[in-house]
Amino acid sequence: MAEESFKERARQEMIKAAKQYKDIYVDYEYIICSVTFEKNDYYIIAAEEDNFQHLTGVHSKIDAKTFFRKCYDGTLAEVDFDFAKAGHNEKSAKGTVRRKI
Repeated sequence: MAEESFKERARQEMIKAAKQYKDIYVDYEYIICSVTFEKNDYYIIAAEEDNFQHLTGVHSKIDAKTFFRKCYDGTLAEVDFDFAKAGHNEKSAKGTVRRKI
């Protein structure tokens, strides 16, 4: 049996992570408080569906919200993304993705 490609493993992990991202972050706000904050006493953190692709470290020609939807629905295909990042070679970009997944 052939070994699964890195791109396929990344695709599967992004699909799994999209569900966790939606369950934990989308439609929620978190307040972060610290006595060490100098500018504000607290910050409110919110995540949107179109933030997800950036967090994965991959490049896609489809818009960020569609990318998230395809991950969440399990319909993301290998042709929907690549590891081409401006200023990085493919090996470097894959290393970034590998650390994130």
